[in-house]
Amino acid sequence: MTVLHLSDPHLFADGKGSLLGVNTQESFCAVLDDVRAKGVDPDVIIVTGDISQDYSKASYQFFAEQMAQFGKPVFTLAGNHDEVEHLSSHLSKAPLFPHKQILTEHWQILMVTSHIEGEVHGRVSKTELDWLQRCLEENSDLPTMLYMHHHPVPVGCDWLDEIGIINQDEVLELITQYPQVKLCGFGHVHQFSEHKIDNTLYCSVPSTCVQFKRHSADFAASSETPGYAVYQCQADGSIKKHNYRVDHYLPKVNFAISGY
Repeated sequence: MTVLHLSDPHLFADGKGSLLGVNTQESFCAVLDDVRAKGVDPDVIIVTGDISQDYSKASYQFFAEQMAQFGKPVFTLAGNHDEVEHLSSHLSKAPLFPHKQILTEHWQILMVTSHIEGEVHGRVSKTELDWLQRCLEENSDLPTMLYMHHHPVPVGCDWLDEIGIINQDEVLELITQYPQVKLCGFGHVHQFSEHKIDNTLYCSVPSTCVQFKRHSADFAASSETPGYAVYQCQADGSIKKHNYRVDHYLPKVNFAISGY
């Protein structure tokens, strides 16, 4: 099973809409073109939130139209910039699905909600933790991948680590009890990162638009290009991970802007 992991498109209804100077529709399409050019043929596409920047119906429709061109199942999560109601109503028609649990012959994929309405940081509620534990208990024989929007582990940027999952200790305590969890993928941080705890690899992907500067104490954008990850999940529970940058697309970042 091949999984394509995208995150943080920050789309606008207006095709000229930009985030920190980067046209987000243009950069999103550049990423999708790069996926095709590299011959990536995913069985499943996961998008870990912040799909819209302006909460508009049109931004979600644009996203759905672009993703439908792959003809593969797409599963999404709400980020802190998303409107949950819009996301669920506009991204629930095949090939986009609202499923939280995806079961295949050899793998389980769980979409974990960390969204808190009106907040930048995230939290995995007790109800969500109970659901997660139940899925892990009931499918203990299946290697499992978890996805969420916010980061459950530090990524080394002080300002970002203040707006991750605020109950990360609870989340990590639960995950470490289940060695079948092979990977936890997330977005929110607009950069590649990797952190291994026991059997689980915690990893983020860049945004499909503008990136954040790594190892920064305060908010800072980066001139790095958009990116994505591909996970080749083997029947034996192993994963071959590939990180990609869209090198042909050079974002025009406005470094004078001090927030987003």
